[in-house]
Amino acid sequence: MISPIVVNISNTNKYTSINDYHKNYIRFNHQSDIYALSFGSKNKIQDFNKELSNLNNIHCARCGQYMISSEKYKLLLEQISQVKTVKELENLLLENSQYISENNQPILTDLKNINEKYPNLDIKNTLEKIYNHAPKVYAQTCQNNINLIKLVTEKLYMSEHNKNVYIKIIDKLNLHKDFYPYKLTDFSAIMNESLRDTDYPRKEKLYNKVMLHQTKAFRYYKNITSRNLVNVEPEKALIELGKLLFKKSQSEISLISKYNSADDNTNKILICADCAHQTINNKRYFKISDDKKKLKNRFTQYLQDINKAIANNELHVDSDYLNLITQNLKKASGNTIILNANDWQFLEYKKNFSDFPFENFEDLPCPKCRAKMMTHHQREKVLKKIQESNSIREINNIIKENQKYIPPTTKKLAEKFMDKFVRDPYITETLMKKQMTAYVRKLDRIELNAFSKKIKDKVENSNLTNKEKTAIYSTIKDLREFDKNAKVLYSSAKLKELLINSPIYTDNEKIMLKIDTEEFLTTIEIIQGPVSHSQKLRENEDYNWCKTFAERIFRKSTLTQDHLIARNNGGADDINNKIGLHRECNQLKGKKSLYQWYNEDPQIEDNINYYLDETNKNIINKKLNNYDNYASNIANKIYYLGGGKSKIKEKFDNNN
Repeated sequence: MISPIVVNISNTNKYTSINDYHKNYIRFNHQSDIYALSFGSKNKIQDFNKELSNLNNIHCARCGQYMISSEKYKLLLEQISQVKTVKELENLLLENSQYISENNQPILTDLKNINEKYPNLDIKNTLEKIYNHAPKVYAQTCQNNINLIKLVTEKLYMSEHNKNVYIKIIDKLNLHKDFYPYKLTDFSAIMNESLRDTDYPRKEKLYNKVMLHQTKAFRYYKNITSRNLVNVEPEKALIELGKLLFKKSQSEISLISKYNSADDNTNKILICADCAHQTINNKRYFKISDDKKKLKNRFTQYLQDINKAIANNELHVDSDYLNLITQNLKKASGNTIILNANDWQFLEYKKNFSDFPFENFEDLPCPKCRAKMMTHHQREKVLKKIQESNSIREINNIIKENQKYIPPTTKKLAEKFMDKFVRDPYITETLMKKQMTAYVRKLDRIELNAFSKKIKDKVENSNLTNKEKTAIYSTIKDLREFDKNAKVLYSSAKLKELLINSPIYTDNEKIMLKIDTEEFLTTIEIIQGPVSHSQKLRENEDYNWCKTFAERIFRKSTLTQDHLIARNNGGADDINNKIGLHRECNQLKGKKSLYQWYNEDPQIEDNINYYLDETNKNIINKKLNNYDNYASNIANKIYYLGGGKSKIKEKFDNNN
């Protein structure tokens, strides 16, 4: 509260009128009010800065890397300085691998190899091996890039002139027995000859791919060999290694725009120390040269993380905070980075639904199809491998290695893709696309026939009037004609247009018809999604059909949370009403009641049993508190709402 201002009446004679006196009194009070508010806001700003700086597991708003607070960084340095063996070091780094920059990720592979060969190696010798292996890592990357160029000349069509140019490049690179004496600039100079001397259409793409891997390996080699990892005390060497791996991952508060107030909380954003160093001379947290599309995606991910921190009471801000920092970014970027409705949709979802505590359990089985479910972190790793792949063979291997995660409908597509490759290892991308499109067309017809028969049977046994039955039969006929005449894959949007005038109302029988129709359309979307890509995507110069196919296969493999009793039917948003489901199985479940969903598949009882078993094991192993009764609560809910089947209840009910 502001103290009242005492005015000396004897000094009032300096004002020419009583009105002047009142104006000045009001102005003075107004200034005091401003002063009092700014003083209060200063405390608020300090609290906000402290809360923001202490957040962990936030993605950098500029590069997307996971960040750690200064406190956690100090703790990591202390932990790493105390390890004694290669196994301890490997475990510590694996636990915190998300904070290790992309350039330094090779250390994890190196440590794994050292640990396999020398499982009980002491830390001093481990550090020496890491130091001595760094040049070899760089040399191996050089060799891999040479092999890649060689593969391109052998497998892809190019003129004899272009082939000869690339063969000369390979010969020049092969002159060195050990590649690590090459400076990165020398390697780049040799590669640049391909740009000058060839007219190969994808030469820039090949150059960028080669140089991306080469640059990462060179930076790792320079980072490791520039540190004091040998000839010093192991503890000091470990601290040096910790600084190398984690220092640039520390979060720093940056201004979205340096033209705006430094005291404005909605002008502040978290970026990693590496990005802070790169943008130190800019008037904003990003650079003009940054890829706007990537920057927008990373900023959206950052907002999701901040939104989660707000929900967990780790950051205390006003309700319009996220919207205001988005507006600031829009202005700072000159209206080039704007969030649309779809970008905000996920944020709203996170506001409306609490987190699912098991979303980071790896290899949790889906209670519907029993296949393993991917965490988002696992999926990102697989997508990264797909992006870095150089051939259909590599993509096929990635799908093969991870096929245990793929749910049933999408798995049919994955298996057909792998089968096509086995039959023809030299199949081109164009031919693969053509054959997979034909296969999807066949699957669509099978689904259409099954849907038509199901609807026909239900209509015949329903209480619909003859007029309503005739209208539905007419719709089925239109679907068949449309399918018969279509030269390209039909889309679910067009199917919806055909179905929209069907006389399907809200009594029980007609609701079932509507649910069946929605499930059919969802199945068609799932089948077509990985194969049929949008025109906008096809026009992208980085578009690669096989890579996009593989990425879309694994989108359906991630773990999602599902409410056993839907919220709009009164279901609670708590753990005892939630299970994990494959994204595909979740979509197909749709608006079905628990009774209908549970009783449509004879295997589902055993699958849920297996899911609850594995969940319990994870709860015990990860020592999670407050979830001991999870399996019992789910089992009881399924018993009462799924038709009284007691197999799961008898096993998991704690009261029994």
